[in-house]
Amino acid sequence: MDPTALLALVEHGQSYWLDNLSRSKITRGELDRRVRDEGLRGITSNPAIFHKAISGSHDYDDQIRAAFAAGRPVAGVYEDLVVSDVSAACDALRPVYDQSDGLDGYVSLEVSPHLAHDTAASIDEARRLHAMVARPNLFIKIPGTLAGLPAIEQCLFEGININITLLFSVPRYEAVAEAWLRALERRLEAGQPLAGIASVASFFLSRIDTLVDDLLAHRFGTAHEAQARSLLGKVAIANAKLAYQHFQRMVESERWQKLEAAGAQVQRLLWASTSTKNPDYRDVMYVEPLIGPHTVNTLPDKTIAAFADHGQVATTLEDGVDAARQTMESLDALGIDFAQVATQLENEGIQKFIDPYDAIFAALQDKADALQPRGDIDALTDAARLLRRQVLRMTTEAGSGHPTSCLSCAEIMAALFFYEMRWDPADPQARNVDRFVLSKGHAAPILWAALSAAGAIEEDLMSLRRIDSTLEGHPTPNNPWIKVATGSLGQGLPAANGMALANRLDGIDARVFCLMGDGECAEGSVWEAAQFASLNMLANLVAIVDVNGLGQSGPAPYGHDTAVLAHRFEAFGWRAIEIHGHDMDAVLDALERAREGGPTAILARTVKGKGVSFLAGAEGWHGKALDQRQLQQALDEVGDVQRTPRVEPRRTGPFEAATPNIAGSIDVSYAPGAEVATRDAYGHALEKLGRLNPDIVALDGDVMNSTRSEFFAEAFPDRFFESWIAEQNMLGTALGLAACGKIPFAATFACFLTRGYDFIRMAGHSRPQHLVFCGSHAGISIGEDGPSQMGLEDMAMFRAMAHSTVLYPCDAVSGERLTEQAMRCDGIVYLRTTRGKAPVIYGNDETFPVGGSKVLRTSGDDQCTVVAAGVTLHEALAAYDTLKAEGISVRVIDAYSVKPLDVSTLVRAAAETRGMVVVEDHWADGGLGDAVARAHDWPIPIRYLAVSSEPRSGPPQALLERYGISRQAIVQQVRALARHP
Repeated sequence: MDPTALLALVEHGQSYWLDNLSRSKITRGELDRRVRDEGLRGITSNPAIFHKAISGSHDYDDQIRAAFAAGRPVAGVYEDLVVSDVSAACDALRPVYDQSDGLDGYVSLEVSPHLAHDTAASIDEARRLHAMVARPNLFIKIPGTLAGLPAIEQCLFEGININITLLFSVPRYEAVAEAWLRALERRLEAGQPLAGIASVASFFLSRIDTLVDDLLAHRFGTAHEAQARSLLGKVAIANAKLAYQHFQRMVESERWQKLEAAGAQVQRLLWASTSTKNPDYRDVMYVEPLIGPHTVNTLPDKTIAAFADHGQVATTLEDGVDAARQTMESLDALGIDFAQVATQLENEGIQKFIDPYDAIFAALQDKADALQPRGDIDALTDAARLLRRQVLRMTTEAGSGHPTSCLSCAEIMAALFFYEMRWDPADPQARNVDRFVLSKGHAAPILWAALSAAGAIEEDLMSLRRIDSTLEGHPTPNNPWIKVATGSLGQGLPAANGMALANRLDGIDARVFCLMGDGECAEGSVWEAAQFASLNMLANLVAIVDVNGLGQSGPAPYGHDTAVLAHRFEAFGWRAIEIHGHDMDAVLDALERAREGGPTAILARTVKGKGVSFLAGAEGWHGKALDQRQLQQALDEVGDVQRTPRVEPRRTGPFEAATPNIAGSIDVSYAPGAEVATRDAYGHALEKLGRLNPDIVALDGDVMNSTRSEFFAEAFPDRFFESWIAEQNMLGTALGLAACGKIPFAATFACFLTRGYDFIRMAGHSRPQHLVFCGSHAGISIGEDGPSQMGLEDMAMFRAMAHSTVLYPCDAVSGERLTEQAMRCDGIVYLRTTRGKAPVIYGNDETFPVGGSKVLRTSGDDQCTVVAAGVTLHEALAAYDTLKAEGISVRVIDAYSVKPLDVSTLVRAAAETRGMVVVEDHWADGGLGDAVARAHDWPIPIRYLAVSSEPRSGPPQALLERYGISRQAIVQQVRALARHP
C-alpha cells in the first residue's frame, strides 16, 4: 500500500486514526509498522470492536484461561483483556504522542455502554479505567448523552482525557464544546495546569446517511421525489461541515483564546463511522470532503486502503458551507426533523454498543468452559510415546523408512486418532466420519502405528515395507484405510479439498484433517489448494503443518518460523493457529479451535526426531533407520508406556448414500452431416448424465466455456466446482471426490493437463472407482493459437498409466456416447475432445463399447487399412474417396478406444489387407501409433503418420497438411504401400 495520501493528510491539519484494535495487530507488528511507515496517529475502540477481536480469534485464550484459573469474574476477565490491549497500543503510539507534544498518539477505551445515562457511574468507571491503564496517551470514551455531559466535564476537570462519542447533531456538539470549556475554566480557577488535557468530539457520519436516505426514499413517488433524491448521501457531510463552523467560531472567541494562552490545546473534531455503507457511493466520500485543520478522521482498514489507493488530498472542510446549510434546510422542508433523527441515532448507537458488550460476556463464559484443563492429557502423552516406540521398532526391523519425520508429529497423531477425530476403527469404508489424509506420506509408519494401537488393523507392524504387507513405505489403497495414495509431496491438501466437498454434497458434518510437512509447503499445489478451499468456504477442512524445520538435505526454507506459513495461509483467507507441536494441551486446544469453522491451518513447531537425543534436530538422519544398538538407546529415552490408548467409535451423524438412476441411457439426437465439435457433445452429454446420476460432479480450470463444462455448471451449480487456473489442485480435488464415491469429470485444455501429471499419476496409484478427465482442444487442429495450446502429449500420458482407459470420439454422436461410457467405466478414463466442428457420421443409436472400434469402409478387395481417431478419421474418410476414385480400395477403422485397443479387428484387417497406415493428431511417441505398434507382431508393413516437428500457428487444414497428417498425406502413404506391398 502506498501511504502517500495518508501521510499528506497531516500537512492539511488532519490526523488519521484506526478504528480497529485487536491483539494480533499488536503482537504481529502491524501496529508498529503502520505507525512507522503509514503515518497512523491514533486508535479508537468500542465494545463491538473488542467483541469481534476476542470472539473471532484465539489470541486471548491463554490470558482468559489464566484469569479464570485465578478466580476472576467474567467482567474482570473482560477488563483484563481490553486493558492489556489498550495499554500495549498506548505504548506503541507513545512515540507519536511525544513527537506531537500530546496532540496525537492516543488510544481510546470506552466506559460500559450501560452507563450512557448514568452520570455518577460513568465518572467512577472513567476514573478506574484511567488508573488501570495509567498512560498519558489514553482517551476514556464517554457518550455525549445528556447524562454524559456532566460526566465529561468532571473527568476533564480531573485531568482525564476524554473522547466524546456518539455525536450526531450540531446542538449536541455545542453542548459538548461548552462542557470542555467549562472544565478548562474550572481547572484554571483551581490553579491546575491546562497543558496535557486533551479531548476529541466524535461526530458520526455514515449512520446519518443510512437513516436519512431511508426517510428520503419514503418521499419517492410523490411530488417531492426530485428534491428527495437530490439530498441522498449528502446530509452527513453537510451536518459535519456546519459543526466545524461552530468549532471555528469557538476557537476565534476571546473565551477560548484566554484558555489557549494559559496552555490549553484545542478540542478537535473527530469524524467517526466513516465507512461507506451504500455501495453506490464513493468509498472515500466521508474522507475527501472533510479535510481541514484541527480534525481527526477514524478509518476502518478497508477505507484506509481505498484512500491510500485513490484518495484526493486537499483542504476541503470549509468548501460548500452555504450548500451544506441549504441541504439541512431542504431536509426540514421535506418534513424530516433532523433533531429527531439525531435522537434516534443516539439511542440506536448506545444499543449497538450494548449488544456486543453483553455478547462478549457470554462468549467469555463459553471460552472459559472450553478452556478448562483436560483430564486425559497423560493418556494422550502415553499414546504419543507408544507411537514413537512402534515407529522406531518398525523402521529398524524394516531396515529403512523415515523415523525422524514420524517422531516429530507423534503428539499430533495421538491427539487426532485418540481424542479429536470421530471415527470407527471397525469400519474403514464409513462415510459419516472424520477423515485423515497423510500428505507427508513418508511418515507412513506412524499412521500404521496409530491404526494398530486403535485396533483398526491387525497386521503385524513389523511387516512394514515387506512385499506381502499392506503397510507400505508410503500409504496406498492396498491398505483399506487409505483412500488416496500419498508420498509425492503436495498431493494431500487438494485431495482433502475433494473429500470436504463430497461431505458437503452428502450433508455429512465431518471434518477432513490433512497432515503436511513444512518442506512440502514449497509445492505450488499447496497454495492452489489453499486458494480453492477458501473460495469454496470449506469450513470443515483442517490442514496441520508439521514444522520440524528440517528437510531431506538440510534445513527447511524458514526453519521453525511458523509465522511465515501462517501469513501465507491467512493471505488465502484461512484461519491460522501457531502452536508448540509437542505441547499436548496446545495441540488439543488448536484442534478444538478448528471446530469453529475455517478452513483452518494449524502450524505446529516441532523437532524432527523428537524424543531421542541423538536424533532430535539433527541433520543427516532423514530416511534412515536405526541399528539395534541405537534402537535400544532410543527406546530407553522414549520411555515405557503405562497404558494402551483406546478409541470409542464415533460417527458424525446418520448417512444414507443416494441411489443413482443410471439404468437408462441418454438420448442423442443429431442430424447426419451436421457440423458439431466433440467438445460440445461432451458438454451436452455431461449435462444429461447429471440428471441420471446425482453422484456426478464436474470441475473445470477456468475454461468451461471452451470445454463446454458450462452446460453442466448451469444445470447443476451445486455440483460444479470452478477450479480456476490451478490444474494441480483441480486434479487432486477430483481424486478426493472420487475417493468419497463421487464420479468426477475434470476438464481443461489437453495441453494444460500436463501441468498436473504427477496428480494424474498418483490418482492411478490411488485406484479410484470412477474418475474422468477430459482434455479438449487437442492436437494441431486447434489452429492459430499455436503450439502452447496444442495437446500433443496427452494420450501418451494417459496410456502410460496402468489400468487407464483412453477414448477419442470423432463426431458428436460418438462424443456423447463415449462420455456416457466414461461414466460407467471403472477406474481412470481420459476423454480427448477437439475444438473444431466435424460432420456427424454416426446414427444416434450407434453404440461404442469400450475396447471396440468401428470399421467404416470395407470391401472384399481392400488393399490397405487406415486406422485413425478423432480429427484424422475425417481425413481418412476423405482419403478413402480420393483413393476409391483411383481404383484403390482401403479399409477405414475408427479406433475410438485407444486404450484398450480393439486388437482383434486390427489383426483381422492385417490378415485381409497388404499394409496399414495409422494417422493421429498427436506426437509420434506414445499415441495411437504406439498403441497399434505394440499390440501385435504385425505381418504387414505399417506406416505411422503423426506430428513429428515443432508446430506453428496457422489454419487447421493447413497445419494438417504441413505436418503430414492430412488426407493427402494418407493418400500418398496408401499409394506407396499399394505399389510396394
